Amino acid sequence: MKKDQIQHVEIVERTGQTHKLAFRWTLYINGGLVMHVSYDKHKFQPLLYLTYHRNTFRFDLFPKPKDALYKPLETPYALLVFKAYDEEKKEAWFDLLMQTFDNSEIYFKQGQ
Repeated sequence: MKKDQIQHVEIVERTGQTHKLAFRWTLYINGGLVMHVSYDKHKFQPLLYLTYHRNTFRFDLFPKPKDALYKPLETPYALLVFKAYDEEKKEAWFDLLMQTFDNSEIYFKQGQ
């Protein structure tokens, strides 16, 4: 992704409820990437680095279903992982990993 390029993601629960995720990066300085993340109108501004344990931002996707059979502390979540940065092209690469524990569907929309 280039600076200020927005990536949109729609997440649909098995109940049919839709959640909206948008993220972008605005500054790369001293090896840190300043992110802007919006999920269901909640705003986050994580600072990610390429080093292990500092390259990932985790956030809950939605409450677990009441009939869930998995561990009580596990709620559906997403991980936004900073993978690489190209100094010449001024581009950053990310992985978006999600654990929903059920058959929820995830739709990606092309960024603006």
